Parts: sequence; C-alpha cells; structure tokens
Amino acid sequence: MLSAKIQSRLSHFFQKQLFLQVVIAVILGIIVGVTLPSHAIDLKIIAVLFIRLIKMVITPVVFVSIVLGVCANKEHRSIGKLAFKTLIYFEIMSIVAVLITFGYMFLLQPGSGFNIGLFNGIDVSKFKPKEGSTGGFMEFITHMVPESVFGTLAGDNLLAVIVLAVIFSVAILQIEETTKVVTFFKHANDVFFKMIALISRVSPIAAFAAISATVGSQGIGALTMLGYFILVMGISMVTFWVIVYIVGKFYGFSAIKLMRHIKEEMSIAFGTSSSESVFPQLMNKLETFGCSKKVVSFVLPTGYAFNLDGTAIYVTAGAIFIQQAYNIPFGFPEYLGLFLTILIVSKGAAGITGAGFVTLSAILAAMPNHIIPIEGLALLLGIDRFMSDARVVTNIVGNTVGTVIIAKSEDEFKLRK
Repeated sequence: MLSAKIQSRLSHFFQKQLFLQVVIAVILGIIVGVTLPSHAIDLKIIAVLFIRLIKMVITPVVFVSIVLGVCANKEHRSIGKLAFKTLIYFEIMSIVAVLITFGYMFLLQPGSGFNIGLFNGIDVSKFKPKEGSTGGFMEFITHMVPESVFGTLAGDNLLAVIVLAVIFSVAILQIEETTKVVTFFKHANDVFFKMIALISRVSPIAAFAAISATVGSQGIGALTMLGYFILVMGISMVTFWVIVYIVGKFYGFSAIKLMRHIKEEMSIAFGTSSSESVFPQLMNKLETFGCSKKVVSFVLPTGYAFNLDGTAIYVTAGAIFIQQAYNIPFGFPEYLGLFLTILIVSKGAAGITGAGFVTLSAILAAMPNHIIPIEGLALLLGIDRFMSDARVVTNIVGNTVGTVIIAKSEDEFKLRK
C-alpha cells in the first residue's frame, strides 16, 4: 500500500514538474545522441512534427491577441498623453534590447560552428531572396499589406495577418456591440492557449528528439556551441539590465531597490516560467513602492503586451543563431527586414510558458521570403526551457522599472517608507 502511494505521488510530481521532465529528456537525448548517432538522427522527425504543431496555432494566436490588445485600450482613450508616453518608452527599450543582441551575436558568432547547410548538403541558395526580390524596405512594407481576409488568415504571411488584425480591431471599436465581440475573442484566446498548453505537454519528448538528433549529427561538440549561445544570450540580458539600471538612476531611483521590493514575485515567476502568474501581485507591489494606481493600472498591462524585452532578446538571438548555423548569407536588407519583423511580431507573448518559442516561430514565419528556415527551431528546442526563466525575469525587470519611470515622469510617484 505504501509503495502504491509513493508511486502515485511520484507520478503526480513528474506530471507537474515540466522543467524536470525536460531536464531528464535532454540528458537521455544526449546519451542516445552519443551512443547511437545514426538512430538519433532519425528522431528529428519528432521535433519536426512538434514544430508543425506550433506553426498550426501561430496565425490564430497572433490575430486574436492583437484584437484583444487593441480593443482593451478603448477605456483608456481619456489618458492619451500617458498612453503615448508609455508606448514610446517601451518601443525605445525594445529597440535597445534588440540592438544589444544584434551586436553581441555579430561579435561572438555563436552559431557559426554548426555549418548545418554544409554538413547536410543543404542548398542555402533557396533561403536567399527570390528572383526579382530586392529584400529592401519597400518590399517589406508591401509584404505587410493583406490581399484578402480569408486568404491572409489561411496563408503564411504573418505580417499581413498583423495588419489585418489591427484594421479588424479598429472596426470592432466602431460598432455598438463591442463588448460581445471582444468577449467572443477572449473565449477564442482561451481556447488557443489551451491548445498551446496541450502541445507543450509533449515538449519533453520533442526536446529529447531534438537534442538527440543534434548531438547525433553534429557530435558532442554541439553541446558546447549551444552552451555558448546561452552564454551570449545571457550576456545580452545582463547588459540590458545594466542599461535599465542606468535609466532608473537618471530618473532618481534604484532599480535594485525595486527588485528587492518584488523579490518574492520574481522568484515565483522564475519558478513557474510565466510572468502572468504574478501580475496581480506586481500591480499591488508597484503601488506600495510609490506608483499611483492610475499609472500602474495602465502601464503594467500595456508592458505585458508591448514590452517583452526578454522575449525580444531571445527571438533576436535565436533567429540570428539559426541563420549563422545554416550559413545563410545575410546583407543589410535581410538584417533590416529581421529587425523590423522582430519589433512588430515580438509582442503579446507574456501569458504562457514557452510562448517565447512560439514567438520565435512567428518571427521566422513572418520573415519576407521565409529566408530563415523554421526547421532550424529544432536546434533550440532542446534548450528552450532552460532559457525561459531568463526571459521571464528580464520581462519583469523591463516592465516594473518602466512603470516606475513613467510614474515619476508624470509626477505620479511618492516613495513609500
């Protein structure tokens, strides 16, 4: 009887501890990749199927999230100045985060050692811009304009989906029954995130297959290169933290003091890999820190939708890492296209564990001409869960410090003892 209870508790523990499952899966995958390399390579199909499942929900998730994000701001029309200042600040910080990561990825080249295109005989020319394509800014803008409603939703042009979602949202705000329509989309959003949660349950299996195939094809040295990638991304995040600290000092407060004030929420978010799990607590803590309720109630939710700095750093590093691993030639037009795509697409992924991976999938799907192969996500699948916590912490740092900065700039801050 005791044995049965222990087995039941262990089973329940492993079902709840997705992170532990992924760790065990990665360790087993490394062992299989080293000992049975020829068979391990064949496991790549499992990772590919997992990525296809992720691709399945990208378009509806992005469309519904944007609709809800735009419509949610209807009640804040009276505070246009605060909204404008908030969005400008968050977008500037997102640009800073992306540029920092671009710099470190160019300088340290963590993906250049893979040579996947060379190793697997892949013709990287198919990832160059199509014939007649300039890959420039004008083509990027043209790529964003949807040709038809249903064709856009059924297609793979994610930039057009985003534009369609914004137009659709503005149209919703013009009708009288806005609440009913928004309620429908809220339910739809819940359904799609449930789908992602269901797909995420098999992520340990996918991680096992992905790391097995990577080690089997590239050798044990692949682990060193993946570790190097994690290090470069970590350096990017630490650099961003330093910049946030400096900006906070400029506005007359210490970001470190704020982090101490929300240390419990930081630890919970780190443990759950979801910043949404501490959203109500953060709103309360920011008020007790000195921010007015008016500012907190608008700025923090807006930050959750538009200021995911950790996610921006991750998707930038991940996209360039895959480009380097496949030896895909990039010039200034391609880098500009990637930069603009990241700024547009890397929004609204705060709510769910693993959403950074979904966002990176969306970035690659949105790139004009799909110049970076989405199949390259298999390289990062085995280590994604290890980077999730760092993304969440950086997102919270960016949003909470940003809220205090906006409050101080609006004279809506009183330091509490």
